Amino acid sequence: MIMLTNMRLYIGLLVTLVLVATRSFAAPLHLAVAANFAQPAKALCNELFAAAGEPCLVTVASSGTLYAQIVHGAPFDVFLSADTLRPAELDRRGLVASDGVKNYAIGRLAYVNRAAQNPSLELLATSVHSKLAMANPDLAPYGLAARQTLQSLSVFDPYRKQLVLGTNVLQAFQFYHSANVEQALTAWSLVHEYPSHVIQIPADLHEPIVQQLALLARASKNKQAKAFVEYLISGAVQARLPQWGYDPVSSVTGGPDGQ
Repeated sequence: MIMLTNMRLYIGLLVTLVLVATRSFAAPLHLAVAANFAQPAKALCNELFAAAGEPCLVTVASSGTLYAQIVHGAPFDVFLSADTLRPAELDRRGLVASDGVKNYAIGRLAYVNRAAQNPSLELLATSVHSKLAMANPDLAPYGLAARQTLQSLSVFDPYRKQLVLGTNVLQAFQFYHSANVEQALTAWSLVHEYPSHVIQIPADLHEPIVQQLALLARASKNKQAKAFVEYLISGAVQARLPQWGYDPVSSVTGGPDGQ
């Protein structure tokens, strides 16, 4: 009887240890984040999960690169894209949880020029003989907005040979920041705190940069993933987006579920 009791205690202790270990080493929330939104995503993850000691992994790349990784099975839980095209395509492929696509931010484009204290659209339009950094339009929505801006100003063709393309908007900005080029079209979120050498591109020069997220199907029952999504689209966080260089989704789409 004593041996049986001891055995039960041993088994009970073993089960407890396994449960504790499982909880302690639970897979962390894994976000796939478009390069422009890296800083806010990391800050919000920290706010939401750091106090509880829950890890949050953030992978940063262009929307196109992250999309391709998800299609090929990358183990992400939430995808924060810089456009609406790729979340919609993932949804079409059955890779998104039910009602898992939401608008989360409206991006803005900026023009920076190292040689000008107060740059202008006229300067952008007349500097066609200088190298211009921007994100690759085929990979990054901010690159597409940059190309549309140049087309609206009728200077895309003159600039063709001067374009220095980054795989994402962050890399394009780094080309400028490291003095490889004198000017760049980049995300307003990356330069909005600059005291000079920058202007915001008028929104009517390109299509709205509606940034959508996708709660991926593999995370449909992941409480951390759902909590992060709800936090990001909440009124409290939306009201703070301008401090990071974004407009709230209500300014263009009417809300997280708007078109």
